[in-house]
Amino acid sequence: MRKLNSKGFTLIELLAVITIMGILMLVAIPAVSRTIENSRRDTFMDTAKSYVNAVKNAVASESIKCLDSAGVSQPIAALGTGTYYYYFESGEDSGTDLLEQGGKSSWGSAKVTGYVEISKTVNSDSAQYDYKISMTDTGKHGIKDLTPENDLNRTSVLTSGADAPEASAGNACSLVY
Repeated sequence: MRKLNSKGFTLIELLAVITIMGILMLVAIPAVSRTIENSRRDTFMDTAKSYVNAVKNAVASESIKCLDSAGVSQPIAALGTGTYYYYFESGEDSGTDLLEQGGKSSWGSAKVTGYVEISKTVNSDSAQYDYKISMTDTGKHGIKDLTPENDLNRTSVLTSGADAPEASAGNACSLVY
């Protein structure tokens, strides 16, 4: 008797391979999606930290000026205890972007808007500055609540529902080149 040609796969073998691949995909797709989302959150957080650091540098170099009680533009170092706000918006046409490059959202490079709150406390011989940030993009991703720079982490970044930061009552400052 002649043997049949056994150079192919049986239907049972093919179904077993397809089933195993399906199970692997059920496990792998959520894990990869979670990794991508965490990477986007981390990148957005790093962008927020970059804005805070840029504001810190601008305050130190006296590039950010605010109005004093007499309405005169002064560097923050020359002002007393108080809360000051630097508003920013990424984009080439905004003129308020502190970052030369980057500064965009990790979700599709969307434009970001927000502000850094600068709280200055003057003691008898020194001044202390504390910085907080709120920043969102046009797709409602971001840091909705005003968050201290030391508390910025992956969980600070919302993946949806973060409306544009509301303007706070206080002294708005501007960058002077």
